[in-house]
Amino acid sequence: MSSATFKPSVRNITADLSNVLNANSTSQAATKKDKRRPRRRWLIMSLAIVGAFAAIVGGCVVYALLATSNTTTTTTTTTTTTATTTTTTTTTTTTTTSTTSTTTTTTTTTSTTSTTTTTTSTTSTTSTTTTTTTTTTTTTTATTTTTTTTTTTTSTTSTTTTTTTTTTTTTTTTKTTTTTTTTTTSTTTTTSTSTTTTTTTSTTTSTTTTSVTTTTTTTTTTTTVGETQWSAFWLFNNNCLELLNNYNGVPYGSPTYTTSVLGHGAAISFTASSSQYVTVTVKQVLFNSTSFTIEAWIYPISLTATDFGIFGQCQSASTNLCLHFTTRNVMLYCGFYANDVAGSTTLTMNRWSHVACLYDLSTGLQQVWLNGVLDGSRTTTAFQGVSTATTIGMVSYPMPTNYYFNGYLDQVRYEPRAKSQYELLNDATLSAHYSFDGGSILDEGPNGINLTSSGTITTIAGRVNQALQFSSGSYLYVPYTSFYFLGVSNYPFTLSVWVKPTGSYASSTIMFVNAGWCVGVLTMTSSGNIMANLWNGGPTLASGPVIPLNSWTHVGYTYSSGNGLRLYVNGNLYSTSGAIAFSASGALATIVIAGNAGLNSCSPGYGGPFTGALDEFYIYSRELTAAQILALANP
Repeated sequence: MSSATFKPSVRNITADLSNVLNANSTSQAATKKDKRRPRRRWLIMSLAIVGAFAAIVGGCVVYALLATSNTTTTTTTTTTTTATTTTTTTTTTTTTTSTTSTTTTTTTTTSTTSTTTTTTSTTSTTSTTTTTTTTTTTTTTATTTTTTTTTTTTSTTSTTTTTTTTTTTTTTTTKTTTTTTTTTTSTTTTTSTSTTTTTTTSTTTSTTTTSVTTTTTTTTTTTTVGETQWSAFWLFNNNCLELLNNYNGVPYGSPTYTTSVLGHGAAISFTASSSQYVTVTVKQVLFNSTSFTIEAWIYPISLTATDFGIFGQCQSASTNLCLHFTTRNVMLYCGFYANDVAGSTTLTMNRWSHVACLYDLSTGLQQVWLNGVLDGSRTTTAFQGVSTATTIGMVSYPMPTNYYFNGYLDQVRYEPRAKSQYELLNDATLSAHYSFDGGSILDEGPNGINLTSSGTITTIAGRVNQALQFSSGSYLYVPYTSFYFLGVSNYPFTLSVWVKPTGSYASSTIMFVNAGWCVGVLTMTSSGNIMANLWNGGPTLASGPVIPLNSWTHVGYTYSSGNGLRLYVNGNLYSTSGAIAFSASGALATIVIAGNAGLNSCSPGYGGPFTGALDEFYIYSRELTAAQILALANP
């Protein structure tokens, strides 16, 4: 129904009611029976007209409500409910009440779409209009009108991610809830008999904002590691003091001291049958739940298949609670109790060897290394022991059984990280590195085999940074016997140096070795040829080219029993002796650089002071490959 077609005539209806009442009052002269019938008839007619009027008014109200705009509330961060109620009350006298019940059900589904940063929510707004009219003779049907307005609310959710440093991983999970809302509108009129009936016409406009809740859960993963770890270094230079962090040891069983592997200082000597060892109890050395590397130089004597302890920390005879680094079956063995790795190379008795036990927490690698070469590896879980003393030269497992070392230990180190292959190889085989930068004659390698100068030596611009210039018989030397491998027959080694001869060519010695016999291992002839020399019961050599005056030339010299002497010039192999044996005296060696200390009678029968500059001098206790020599020649 529209307002254009429905226009109730209120004035005519009122006139009719007035005429009826006037006619009714003038009919009193009639008979009693005749008066009742017209009165009843007019009463019924009046009531019918009133009912029609009420219906018309109700229709107008419904139309007006349908034409009324609904209220929409947009909420960004809160939930708002707006309710408007209009109440119309009509009172009439009635004899009979008829009731019609109408139920209208409206289902509104609200869905939520979520993206990474924006959540779009659909809000359902429901408006309900109910009109009820009751008369004596006319049955009025209550009409329920439901108006649905959909309001879309866009909520922007800002998520703040908190980053925690100390090896922390943060995971954010966003959970979006989809809400379905069902609205049921029901209009019911209850039948009752009463002299006076009050009918309430109620119009309710309701705006409902459905909130979609986005929950952000932040999960922080923390890796638990041991307490702050500190490095440790036991030199055993005639005592058990620790050099870096006061992890000082106490000797038990009266161990003694002998010459260090480095030639300077001392090493500690243990006799297994005398139950000799060192314990560290002043404070805890922490190995639990962390990466670590344990290194030592060992000189084993008369080892057998049983265990001989190198380093240990055994809390109990339980898995991952007993750290032990030992020899077993005359090979390296390291583990955490029932969680161990074994080496595969038989140890050489009465010779110094570099050994290492390593655990890498990030990869789970558990390894043993011999002379810078990987000797055993597996993947496993971390050591978990947190208490008990650290022991050197003894391990305990299963308690109370003790396994003592037999021989010498030196340069025992611990670091709370897994060292790289390059580092372990250098620790084991880089005997000395003299850069000569700033005029320094200190060893920049791991062993601290420092030089002493004789004569006047000056600093000049070098091939790499600075170099040393030698003249008038000046030279450098190590003031004690060292470089143990030069006293071991057939032991491989390498020399690497930049050479710049100045002045004029003359017989000269670049490096001289005295180890029970004496050899100018790297020399230059009077014609300027560079020569590599060694001793095999007699001199043996590999000849090189004439090296230019006043210009830098890189010289590399390697030896192994299989390859013999190899001479490299500027990174390229120039000559070789072929496979030869190297006959050593078994004694520690002394070296001289840029001269022979006046020992001209030594092999090869010539030599003397070197006039010129030297730079970046390396000595290795292994045979470097051609690629490694090439790298040194191209710094």
